[in-house]
Amino acid sequence: MKKGQKIEQLIIAASTVSVLVAFVMFFSTLTFAQSSQDTPLKYDAPAHAQKTEEYIKSIDDLMHDRLETEREKYGPNLAPELLKVEANYIRTDAPTGEIVMHEATFHLEPRYMSFSAEGREKTDTVKTSPQSVMYFVGSARTPLALPLVSNLSKVLSGDEASYTVSLGILPLPKLKDSKSDSIRYYVIIERAIESNRSESEKKFERYAKEFSALPGDPLRLRLENTPPDKQTYIFKIEDNEVLNFYEDFARHFKEDIILNGERLKYILGKADLSMQSSRLSIPYTVARTSAIKVDLISIVDPAHPLTLIDSVMRPADYLAEHDMKPYPNGTYQYRITAKEIGSGKILYDETKSFEKKSPMLVGNGMSIANADTLEVGGRKESAQKVLQNLNLAKTIAETKVVQLTATLSNVRSDNDELKKKVEATQGNVIAGLRFRAGGGLGNSTGYNLMLGVESNVPSFTLDLSYGLLYSSSVPYLAYDAPQNFSQLFTSPKSLGLQIGWSPRSFVNGAIQPVIRLGYYGIYSAQTASTKGGIHSATLLAPSIGIMTTPGGAGSSVGADLTVGPIFGLGIPAPAQFDVQVKVYVRF
Repeated sequence: MKKGQKIEQLIIAASTVSVLVAFVMFFSTLTFAQSSQDTPLKYDAPAHAQKTEEYIKSIDDLMHDRLETEREKYGPNLAPELLKVEANYIRTDAPTGEIVMHEATFHLEPRYMSFSAEGREKTDTVKTSPQSVMYFVGSARTPLALPLVSNLSKVLSGDEASYTVSLGILPLPKLKDSKSDSIRYYVIIERAIESNRSESEKKFERYAKEFSALPGDPLRLRLENTPPDKQTYIFKIEDNEVLNFYEDFARHFKEDIILNGERLKYILGKADLSMQSSRLSIPYTVARTSAIKVDLISIVDPAHPLTLIDSVMRPADYLAEHDMKPYPNGTYQYRITAKEIGSGKILYDETKSFEKKSPMLVGNGMSIANADTLEVGGRKESAQKVLQNLNLAKTIAETKVVQLTATLSNVRSDNDELKKKVEATQGNVIAGLRFRAGGGLGNSTGYNLMLGVESNVPSFTLDLSYGLLYSSSVPYLAYDAPQNFSQLFTSPKSLGLQIGWSPRSFVNGAIQPVIRLGYYGIYSAQTASTKGGIHSATLLAPSIGIMTTPGGAGSSVGADLTVGPIFGLGIPAPAQFDVQVKVYVRF
């Protein structure tokens, strides 16, 4: 009896253990299956993405969250980075580094975000005046198994499934007063396996990267191919093959993303006119949200252009198209105008031209009868040959016209460049190399006449002056002040040399700061009342001021105003204050 009870107890214990093991295996299977289907717990960034409710967030949601973080950190002082971004996917063999698949391009779609007055994020649906934050979303779909690569542990046919890498690229806004040339990127990378036979898709990994780069410098982003927390991802392909992603795929390859971003600029590209369909295509780039107008202009009637585009447009590359079949051959112009929303200020305006020419089709002719032969001056000529020669001459003439037009265009372009250089040079100086003559007034020069010369940038001036010190205070000299105007020429005299230097110009050459050094000799007549005093002195007068050309660069009339101290060399007396005013004419 006791033996039977023991056997019964052992059976009950074994059953209990079996049930417990079955439960453990069942829940372990559920946990493993769930971990294979869900987004992994380990994130590169941001750290807060480990919450369960955020597993279902899209790339757009994460872009909004990252932008919200920037806005909370810096407030309203953010300026968006508006870029043109390109990204390509490269797969190489891990042991050898050889490229096993050529580049696959990410088809990046620009999207826009802004904040409402209450600070809540939103996706723009209405074109408004504030500049939205620009980001990009795109994907590159590539073969999961390549027939030419034999280092996979399982042979997978290339038409069963595809491997897709999705990107979210957010150029982080910068502070409005930031002087940094670098661009900060926040990039979300997501990987998935997609069926080629159905719409089934399995997203299994997502992580983020954040970095800085200079505009125009290509970046190589390495994709992470190490299992997070020693996890493995098992996928069942539709032909019942099983793929261990990290064992069968990732460890055999290295994956890189080549990313390049440049700041957007307003550009009006070269128009393309199809010879077959007469379809006109005009490429253009919008650098910021603005009111864009694209016009087609006839040189016969330029006052009435045909408007192709008239709308508020966000920053991106665009293409304006129009059917040119109804229009005659000739020269046309196309123009783009970008205006600031609200103020109407013109941000960009450019006009270019193109030529519409219908193709001339010449068939192969053949003589049918003697009537095709002309008799000119007693000599027989083939009409077919004459037409061929005329056609050849026409083609040669048209080629010469095209070449001459191109040459004329280059000459005009060179002339425009020379004109710009001359205008720029004139804008940096008061004038070219010129003489100048005029008069002035000052404590050290008196009422004086001056003759001088001035040169190009940096602008140097050299003036020689002679004047009458007719004032109530002549520096350092003993003299008798004239009692009336007839005694003007018996007053003290001044003879001096002034050297000036002007480093820059402002307001299109109208104003230039100047540093000047004067060297003067002054003397007075000795009288009975001034006997024993100082009757001659040498003055050194450094000064600063401005040279002005009221009429702008290239005009002839100018005026100077300088101030500074006067030092009497060898005279035991303190320095005095001097003000100099000149008015002169250049010739």
